[in-house]
Amino acid sequence: MTLVHYKQKVLDMIQIDSDPNDRHIREWTSKDIQVKRLLRDMVREQLIRVEYIKQGGTTKRYLTPIIKHIQDEI
Repeated sequence: MTLVHYKQKVLDMIQIDSDPNDRHIREWTSKDIQVKRLLRDMVREQLIRVEYIKQGGTTKRYLTPIIKHIQDEI
């Protein structure tokens, strides 16, 4: 799979779960993927928006898709 396929898979899965941890993203894509780098690239390409919300003693990361399909961008 290419990086575009991994990005599309993450876009599809955050429709269901907007608060995935790194382990879930690795399960969706590949164990060799650097999750934070993948998300940073997706934010840079304006595919998703990342929000950090402090809840009690923890900080939750919420991913919001901006587009549904990568082909929509082109």
